[in-house]
Amino acid sequence: MEYILTADEMKKCDEYTIGHFHLPPSVLMERAALKCVASIMHDKFNLKRVLVVCGSGNNGGDGLAIARILHERKINVDVLLAGSPVHMSQESRENYESCVSYGIPMRSSVKDDEYTLIVDAIFGIGLNRKLERDTIAFIDGINSFKENGAKIVSVDIPSGVNASTGEIMGAAIKADMTVTFAYYKKGLLLYPGIECVGKLVLANIGITDESFADKKPSLKCITKKDFVGNKLLKRPDDSNKGTFGKALIIAGSENMGGCALLAALSCFKTGAGMVRVFTHKDNKRIINLRLPEAIVDTYDDKIDRNKLAEAVKWADVTAIGPGIGKDGRAKELFEFAFFKSNGTLILDADALYILKRYKQTLRNEPGRDIIITPHLAEFAAFMDREKTEVKRDLVGQTMAVARNYHLTCVTKDSRTVISNKEGECFINTTGNNGMAVAGTGDCLFGIIAGLSARGLSPLLAAAYGCYMHGYAGDIAAAKKGKSGMLASNLIESLKLCLEATDEQ
Repeated sequence: MEYILTADEMKKCDEYTIGHFHLPPSVLMERAALKCVASIMHDKFNLKRVLVVCGSGNNGGDGLAIARILHERKINVDVLLAGSPVHMSQESRENYESCVSYGIPMRSSVKDDEYTLIVDAIFGIGLNRKLERDTIAFIDGINSFKENGAKIVSVDIPSGVNASTGEIMGAAIKADMTVTFAYYKKGLLLYPGIECVGKLVLANIGITDESFADKKPSLKCITKKDFVGNKLLKRPDDSNKGTFGKALIIAGSENMGGCALLAALSCFKTGAGMVRVFTHKDNKRIINLRLPEAIVDTYDDKIDRNKLAEAVKWADVTAIGPGIGKDGRAKELFEFAFFKSNGTLILDADALYILKRYKQTLRNEPGRDIIITPHLAEFAAFMDREKTEVKRDLVGQTMAVARNYHLTCVTKDSRTVISNKEGECFINTTGNNGMAVAGTGDCLFGIIAGLSARGLSPLLAAAYGCYMHGYAGDIAAAKKGKSGMLASNLIESLKLCLEATDEQ
């Protein structure tokens, strides 16, 4: 797993590395520059003529070191200073003087058709104020170079993006690639900042976890290496269907069998040993036809409480919500699951509407293993807030709900955030806009249920479930394209996701 840091957390890491481990700032700057140059070379950017745009902070110092290294490699490079050498740190000024001594041209103005590659080293992660009008115009001017075919590589963060929030501080460089140092920055993974990042490269420059000084960040993301190498997702040879758990899916009122089917299919495809569906009688035929492996129990105008009680008692995991409605029967189903189920309880869609009445019960029961999976509008409704307010601080709001209501919260948006009651938090980095289609939420609901049935903790079931959901969506997009993607395409790709873990 990779940590995700705010600007302040990264600054403290830098300071601790320099002060406690006696690693000179000049060494860190040189390493950062070398990593940037290596990434530029690796991606085979056109280096016919390069412009490095440097501010007066340490980000500009990185840029000056990059210019010097490119010059050493016989690449035609110019420097455009966006700040004054008078305000530079000692390390930045040394790199500036080195560039001057090497005869690297220091330009005061440039034409937008002169360069094939622009290196953006104007502002680093310390930017926390709105840019002035002339600076906005300058950044817009740099972006205009792309109209003549130039590519842009940003150093650590696209200039103008707030490293802690992803906010655009008036204007921001629109990079084709961003090389960020040591750890991911929160603003690089959240909208709208992520739209300026391009390809994101994480470069190790010698700042290690020891620099957290026993206070590790709460925010993380799962990587492909974590997913593929996860022992919890492997299937032991000495096993049977009981090894992989029993999941109960309560979903689908009249003629809403699709959501129940998608959830149950996803649950099975994720590796659950047995799946039982409790749904309206109208949906029994389609589920039996498409998924004969599932046990199907039904209700009609009246719920058979004995049958429901038996199903809940049978299950290791109970998941309820999609398509159950908001009427009296839905309330009865919800209350049965909420008060009588064992193991992890997963709540989605219509169940979240009913859950709102039981906020105080949640506050009073810190011992339950509960996962809620609201999309942005459902989250806002649950908390009686505007969607814009939630979106402004998706991470903070998600962490607060998880902490205050003693559960694991999965807030679904373009970047899904997952947090548990202990304050551990993940940003999911997989997925694409082709998944913005009906049914994909039901798939995620089923995936999390399947991983919970297999024995993963609520936080890991949610975090790995979101990763797998997005990973399957990315596979489906590569095979089918994003336009016209269906939830069923995503389910088909789940097999490929899990095959990757079996091969390790």
